[in-house]
Amino acid sequence: MIAGHPPSTVTFDVIERWRAEKQPHALLDVRERGEYALGQIPGGCPLPRGLIEIVLPRLVPWQDTPLVLYSNDEHRSGLAARTCLRLGYRNVSILEGGLRRWAEAGRTPLHGVSVTGKTFAERLSSTGQVQQLTTEEVAGLDGDGGALIIDIRTAGEYLNGHVPGARNVPAGELVSSLFAAGLDHTARSAPIIVHCAGRTRSIIGAYLLERAGFSDVFALRNGTMAWMMSGRELETGPRPWIAPAADPAGVVRAAEFASSFVGDSHAARIDGPEVAAMAGRACYVIDVRSAEEYTAGHIAGALSCPAGQLANALEEQIAVRDALLVCYSNDETRARIGAGLLSRIGYHRVAWLAGGLDRWTGSVVAGGPNAYLDDLTFTGSDVRTIDRGGLAARLREGVGVVIDVRRSSEYALSHIPGSVWVPRGNLERQISAYASSGTGLVVVSDRELRSALAARTLLDLGYPDVAILRDGLNGWIASGGPAEDGLDGADVSLTEAKEEVELLARRARVLERDREDMIRYLDWEERLGTES
Repeated sequence: MIAGHPPSTVTFDVIERWRAEKQPHALLDVRERGEYALGQIPGGCPLPRGLIEIVLPRLVPWQDTPLVLYSNDEHRSGLAARTCLRLGYRNVSILEGGLRRWAEAGRTPLHGVSVTGKTFAERLSSTGQVQQLTTEEVAGLDGDGGALIIDIRTAGEYLNGHVPGARNVPAGELVSSLFAAGLDHTARSAPIIVHCAGRTRSIIGAYLLERAGFSDVFALRNGTMAWMMSGRELETGPRPWIAPAADPAGVVRAAEFASSFVGDSHAARIDGPEVAAMAGRACYVIDVRSAEEYTAGHIAGALSCPAGQLANALEEQIAVRDALLVCYSNDETRARIGAGLLSRIGYHRVAWLAGGLDRWTGSVVAGGPNAYLDDLTFTGSDVRTIDRGGLAARLREGVGVVIDVRRSSEYALSHIPGSVWVPRGNLERQISAYASSGTGLVVVSDRELRSALAARTLLDLGYPDVAILRDGLNGWIASGGPAEDGLDGADVSLTEAKEEVELLARRARVLERDREDMIRYLDWEERLGTES
C-alpha cells in the first residue's frame, strides 16, 4: 500500500483457504474490545486500533506474517493498515467489506472472549467428564469432614473473595501441589471441590485431578457468581495451604502424571537449540509458570500465561493461530501439563521445552509481563505537555476540551470530571462532534503513551492546539487531582464497557456484574458445550 492510496483487500475466501492449508496469518479485529466481544469473526484476535503501536509487536513479532485487519466496514481497518505498514509489517490487507459484508453472506458472528478455551471446558462438562456440585451442596458439607475446597484462580482474585474455607492453588499447579503435599488418590476419603469465579477454570481443574487419579472431585457449579447469587457471603484474605513441605515422592508422581497427560496428546517435545533456531518464524514461547516466577527470570521474548490461565487468557495473546506454541516451566512438569491442555483445547501445533528453563542456555531476562511498555516512548518535540496546574486552570475557566482516549471500561473506572471519551481508534470520525479546528484540546490516557499517539493523530487532522497531560491520569490522581467514575461523557453502552472489564485488575461499582449479567454470562458459557 502506497501513502495516499487505498489499502489492498482480501475476501474471506482467502482466509478460509489459509486456514485449510494451516498457513500462518493473523486476522485482527481493530474495533474496541467491547465491540469485539459483542460480535466477532471466529478465529480473529482483538487488537483495538488505538493500541496497535503498543501491542502488535508482541502480538505478531514476525513482520512478514500476513495481517488481515477488519472492523465493521473498512474505515478503521484502513487506518489501522497504514499504522501496521509504518511499523514495518510488509504483508498487510483489510477484509473486503469488513464484518458487515461477512455477516451479510449468512455467517453468524461469535460472541464473547476466549471462546475456544471456554468451549473445551464446557464440553468436558456436557459429556460428563467432570462432576459438579451446586452451592447448596457445597454449603451443606461438613466442614470437619475433611472436604478440601480449592480456589484455583490467581492469588489476587482469591484474596478479593472466595468460598469460605477455600485454599488457593492456581490451576496450573493443582496436581503438583496436591501430590507435593503428600496427597494422592489413595490418601483421601473426602471430596475435593475446586472453584473459580464462573465455570471454565474450575471445570479444567477438576478434569486434571480426575486424570491424575483423584476420586470424589467436583467443580463448584458456576463458582463464586453462584455463591453470591444464592445470598451467601464470600470470604476474603488468605488461608494457609495444607502442607508447607514438599514430599519428594509427590514431586515424582506429579512428573509422571504430566508425562502421561502430554503423552495422550499431539504435543511434541522440542529441544532448546531448535527453539532458538525458530527466531524470525511463527513460534510463540509461553512461560506457564506464575507471574512472579516469570518476573524473576524468563526466556527473552516469552509470553507469560500461567498454565491455569491458558483456556481464558492465551487467545488474546497469540494472533497467529497456526504458529507453533512452545510451553516451558522450570523443569518439564507444568510445561507438559500446559502443552497437553493446549493440544486438547484445539491448537494443532504445540510443544514443550525439553529440560525446561533449568537447561535453557539462551538469554534469560527479568521483568514483569508488561515491563516492555516501559521501553515504549512516543513523546517528542511535536507534542506539547500540560501539567496538573495548567489543566486545573483550564477546567476552572471552562477553556477547551479534555479528550480521554483510553478504553471505555478504564474511563468508567475513573476519569477527569468534564472530560469526554473518544477512543483513539475512532478519533477521525468522532472528534468533530466535540471540537473545531481552533479548540484547545488536552489528551489524557493512563500515562503519556496512548495520549501522545492520539495527539499526533489530532495534529495530523489539523487541530493545532493540542497538548497531553504530563504523567497521565495516573499522575493526576496520585497528586490529588479530582476524578470520578461512570460513563458521563462517553458515547458507549454500559454493556459494551462491561465487556472490556476482564482486562482490568479492578472494577468500579458501575462495571460490576449484576444478577442479570451473571445469569446471562453463565448461560452463555454453558451453551458453548452443546452448540456446534
